[in-house]
Amino acid sequence: MKRVSTILAFAFLVVFLSSCLYTIHPIFTEKDIVFKPELLGRWEMKKGKDILQITSLAKETGIDLPGKISAIKDKGYLISNPDEDGKFIGFLARIGKHLYFDFYPIESEVNEKADEFFMQHFVKRHISYRVDIGEDSFGLSQMDGDFLENLITQKKIRIRHEIDDGGGIIITAPTEEIQKYIVKYGDDPGAYQSEKTIYQRVNVNL
Repeated sequence: MKRVSTILAFAFLVVFLSSCLYTIHPIFTEKDIVFKPELLGRWEMKKGKDILQITSLAKETGIDLPGKISAIKDKGYLISNPDEDGKFIGFLARIGKHLYFDFYPIESEVNEKADEFFMQHFVKRHISYRVDIGEDSFGLSQMDGDFLENLITQKKIRIRHEIDDGGGIIITAPTEEIQKYIVKYGDDPGAYQSEKTIYQRVNVNL
């Protein structure tokens, strides 16, 4: 059986895996979505060899999308790494003053070949990044789960959540509640991982 870790993440999403902020619900509503064609193409990590290929979700066929996502697929992206098996749906959203990318894993042929009983034990989660778009480049700032955990522990914030078996926090709050947190701490450097991941365009017209 091929490895099934790709249902959760591949190289470009595990750079900051140790303290990711996971949410069960997306961070955006349909009115928040922003589609920027300039993100389509092939991108390479500035400090590394990871490659991202970003295409329009609307042009993809053969992907079994949930009903709610099918209705807005023309505003979404399909994000993959040519060296990995997993694929992600991405939606860009403006929340407060900033743009954020919401990533969500989708089923792939590799996942479908995995043992069905084994796969039923996985819960798909959203991982989000603040996005800063430049000329032929963009940066991803990972939202820091430890920062939010400290706020919860110190009772400085109330947001619905659960603690997983590993002691990590999974945010179970609805989208509206998550957005209140993002808006309040969107300009706080501590709310993000210290290192921003920069991707530079490799080519265009993919």
